[in-house]
Amino acid sequence: MQSLPSFSIVLLLLTSASFAHDLYLVSGVKDARGKLCARIGEEFPESANAVTADRLNSFSFQGADGKRVGLTGKVQEKQFCAALPARPPAVVEMTVQPRFIKLEAHDFSGYLEGEGLLNVQTLRRARNQEDAPGRELYSRYAKLLIGPVGSIASKPLGHALEIVPAKDPGELSAAEPLLVTVLFQGRPLPDVQVSAVYAGVKLKGHSYPISTRTDSDGRAVLKLDRAGLWYARLIYMTPAQDDPEVDWRSYFATLTFEVPPGRTVASTE
Repeated sequence: MQSLPSFSIVLLLLTSASFAHDLYLVSGVKDARGKLCARIGEEFPESANAVTADRLNSFSFQGADGKRVGLTGKVQEKQFCAALPARPPAVVEMTVQPRFIKLEAHDFSGYLEGEGLLNVQTLRRARNQEDAPGRELYSRYAKLLIGPVGSIASKPLGHALEIVPAKDPGELSAAEPLLVTVLFQGRPLPDVQVSAVYAGVKLKGHSYPISTRTDSDGRAVLKLDRAGLWYARLIYMTPAQDDPEVDWRSYFATLTFEVPPGRTVASTE
């Protein structure tokens, strides 16, 4: 891996406040009607920042016919948007190129704790790195389900890190939780924290309305407690390879979906 230039480190230290924010895809909400928009924020579905076109690896739309169409968009204030190429239902995806961030030891430790990154906490203790800054290369992967997508909701797209629902969330019956499988490089990922966030909630740090962990088969049960717009999210981190300037390689994934009125998942046990 090519070493990172020093200016990249300085730039991302200056913008580290936005690092904790998630990248999620939305459509049909305020300022995104008739559009497909990528937003970065912690007050879902609002946006505090916009990804730029030069950072995208992919941005595409898969309609009911199963064909995937590449999308071209632009920054519109604090979001990156493309026009809807066809009527929903659809699965939309975006992947973003890796980027470097450096966090001071205290901030990095709090981030690991809040995101449930137990493996990294254990490794840092074993390596006597608890007082060292976190030097991390991260990439983002986002999906959006629009309308009654049916069985295509449960088909993986091949992202490095991906949240795959067992069924279309719009088909959930009353009190039925959402079962998801987390895949990393196409394989089920056990014992990672998966969280869910509903529209309108104001996040505080790394605390989320719903959090659980995957089982040995990479599956997690999300007990959603209301109708409306949601997104599921997680971060997975591993030791970096072959780069003396990076300690950790991380992957961020989100899945935006809607639980319709009358099908509220009410189980809180």
